[in-house]
Amino acid sequence: SAFGGGGARRGRGRASPFQEEILVGENIEVQTNISFLDAAKGITKDIHINPLVKCKTCEGNGLKKGQSRTTCKSCDGSGTRVHFMQGGFQMASTCGACGGQGQTIPKNGACGTCKGEGAVREKRTVSVDIPGGIEDGMRMRVSQEGDFPPTGQAANPKARTANGDLYVFVRVAPDPKFSRNGSDVLYTASIPLTTAILGGEIPIPTLDGEVKVKVATGTATGDRITLSGMGMRKLNSRRGNNGDLRVEYKVQMPKYLSVNQRTIVEMLADEMGDKTAKRVMNLGKMAEDAKKDATTSDADSHKNEGFLKSAWHRLTHQHDHLKENEEASKQEEDDKKKSGSN
Repeated sequence: SAFGGGGARRGRGRASPFQEEILVGENIEVQTNISFLDAAKGITKDIHINPLVKCKTCEGNGLKKGQSRTTCKSCDGSGTRVHFMQGGFQMASTCGACGGQGQTIPKNGACGTCKGEGAVREKRTVSVDIPGGIEDGMRMRVSQEGDFPPTGQAANPKARTANGDLYVFVRVAPDPKFSRNGSDVLYTASIPLTTAILGGEIPIPTLDGEVKVKVATGTATGDRITLSGMGMRKLNSRRGNNGDLRVEYKVQMPKYLSVNQRTIVEMLADEMGDKTAKRVMNLGKMAEDAKKDATTSDADSHKNEGFLKSAWHRLTHQHDHLKENEEASKQEEDDKKKSGSN
């Protein structure tokens, strides 16, 4: 699997009597950062590492050309040292001179390139395919892209070798619009108070662009809708299914109202029988004026209008009446001038 399991394998492999010994290098662990949309769609990232590779000068044996290892004089080739304790006890420990290998590289016999290690550091770039749907903190394993084992220090430099693995920790940056819960993408949509009351249609951003969504009449803060299949890819899904986009509404409440806006809202409170709402506008006189208007010559055009609509008409069309009065006065003056000239 590309997603890592256990921890790093350390040192050289151990062989059973029926298995060939394999020297295994160290694992390498790195971190890479991607955006929220990269995590949704998937991306190929170039990972820069500096692993141990086999020394080309000595071919991994750690020796200068023509040199060979010698038996360790400290442990006589056993790789261990025996210490005698008081009371006749004995304690065995790894030989410090040869590191438990039983052999040593003679003085001035080590490879000048790798200093007897059999491996050197080399800069490399590894392309890693990060799948869509990956979550923050997940770890990917790239097989055998880790360190080459330091065969120059091994008891059997000619044993089979295997590189360690490369582990890539993926960090996903937060997105200013979206968050996620597993394969579901979460989005909070702010809507105007009037749209929440009357209903309407608003644009919603998605991972694939903008879509239009209808808002139901009477939508409240906290109401939710689900856009199926518009979320993250589901990892390890054979069908390539996606999660959902879950939209939560937040109604924008105005902090400040103009005189007209407050008047209209107070009239709405009256119309809906809301006795708890605060009133600061003088709507009693306006109500009386509206009733008088219903009996004037203008009543025919407003006879089917309720109180709220009639009051709104008065608020928004006052300048029209002023303009009509000005035109009438001007016409009277023109008529007087004409009659005087005759």
